[in-house]
Amino acid sequence: MRALALACLLLALMVPAARAAATQASLPDIEDETMCIVCGTLLAESESPQADRERALIRKLIAQGKSKDQIKDALVAEYGPRVLATPSGHGFDLLAWIVPGLGILIVAMVLALGALRLRARRGDREPPPDLDPGDAARLSEDMSTYDRP
Repeated sequence: MRALALACLLLALMVPAARAAATQASLPDIEDETMCIVCGTLLAESESPQADRERALIRKLIAQGKSKDQIKDALVAEYGPRVLATPSGHGFDLLAWIVPGLGILIVAMVLALGALRLRARRGDREPPPDLDPGDAARLSEDMSTYDRP
């Protein structure tokens, strides 16, 4: 019974530590979501002196135990919203999320409408005339020559 209680206590102590380790920020993770404000490229791809300064700030904040969101907030406070690789989701930046979705929706609607019109045109065609039984037999015989490998 004591062993079970001890195991439960150890498990309860390990869960918060594991959760903290899982949410700890890392430089590569943040570099993929931030930009070099001079180059206009992802921080992970930039080699400018400004990118090095941004990385130094990120490393310093990671060493202080800051979360990913706190580090991003600090970068925005230091360098402005251009430092984030994704649009903010409000104001003019909201268009960066809406316009591609609307474009895809419009293209899908145009394709569907075109497919419906094409299908309707095929239905308007006159059916082929009935074949004479002799012609049907000859056609079947000719077609059978193409069935062989």
